[in-house]
Amino acid sequence: MWWRVLSLLAWFPLQEAFLTNHKETITVEEGQNLTLKCVTALTKAASLQWLTPSGFTIFLNERPAFKNSKYQLLHHSANQLSITVPNVTMQDEGVYKCLRYSSSVSTKEVKVIVLATPLKPILEASIVRSQNREDHIVFKCSTTRSKPPPQITWLLGDGTELFSGAHHEFETDGKKCNTTSTLTVHTYSKNSTVNCVIRHKGLQGKKLVAPFQFENLVTDEETVSDALERSSLSSQDTQQPTSTVSVVVDSSTLETDKEEKEQTTPAFVLPTEASPQYLGVARRKSGILLLTLVSFLIFILFIIVQLFIMKLRKAHVTWKRENDISENTLESYRSRSNNEETSSQEKNGQTSHPKRCMDYITKLYSDAKTKRKENTQHSMLKEKHTQIPESIV
Repeated sequence: MWWRVLSLLAWFPLQEAFLTNHKETITVEEGQNLTLKCVTALTKAASLQWLTPSGFTIFLNERPAFKNSKYQLLHHSANQLSITVPNVTMQDEGVYKCLRYSSSVSTKEVKVIVLATPLKPILEASIVRSQNREDHIVFKCSTTRSKPPPQITWLLGDGTELFSGAHHEFETDGKKCNTTSTLTVHTYSKNSTVNCVIRHKGLQGKKLVAPFQFENLVTDEETVSDALERSSLSSQDTQQPTSTVSVVVDSSTLETDKEEKEQTTPAFVLPTEASPQYLGVARRKSGILLLTLVSFLIFILFIIVQLFIMKLRKAHVTWKRENDISENTLESYRSRSNNEETSSQEKNGQTSHPKRCMDYITKLYSDAKTKRKENTQHSMLKEKHTQIPESIV
């Protein structure tokens, strides 16, 4: 009996210490919902608080710290505070803390890891023919935007699975990466197959598979051989160039480790690059296309200029016509004004001519009268002067 009592008394401090030092790790895929629970078995009244990885308060009991927040309250009681984070992104990754305020402060830490599943792989196959006419195929399998980096292996048709190494290139955020793996095959048959297999934690035991069949390269290889023979006949160089035929497969299947391997045909085949002559033809075609495009643009520009000139000429003709009309109107107005002025002057001249004649006649008459009077006075004086000496004598 006493042993049980002592066990119960020791359980509460141990539980308090357990809550203080408790750490939990949650792994969630990008785009899913994250649920965070903070539960305590203590019956004492306490306050619970969730903090973001950056230290900001999310909820204090049932009260949110922000009005417009992506965090949602699921449940709140005296001993539990549960929240959810919908549509998790890489920015939601970190260590969340739950604080319990009572007689002492207890802390619970939850480390959240966000996984980014890789995109469907792209498989490229290139036939490389060296100068000594030895062929080999280089396979390149790549996938993008995964966290953590995926594992890429090569599964052959006989069931052999190979690991050829992988190159990881991280993006600017330092979290997601692009992964590429290559495989070189020197010997193969028409019925051979090879699969690019991608495994990742976010696939939950499944895997992405990009299959390839070698029979799709037979026709392309024959095309390369014919092109090389034509090139060797027309070229004076004794060395044969290296040729490449590329095939890209972007189809992938998602299967579990227990499912059978599916074989599908490639999505499409890229053009063959067989010789420098092919490159010359391709360049000439691109040059002709560029020249045609430039000529078409120049023709369109010429049409636009002609339309602009026609519109400008039409506007000039309209302006000239209006200007001529205005000049004729002004000339007519001036002529009418001159005629009116001339007629008025003539009329004024006819009315004033008799008056001027009368004034001139009056002046002549007055001058003649004055001169006659002066002559009379002079003659009288002369007669008087001649009579005085006779009397004296």
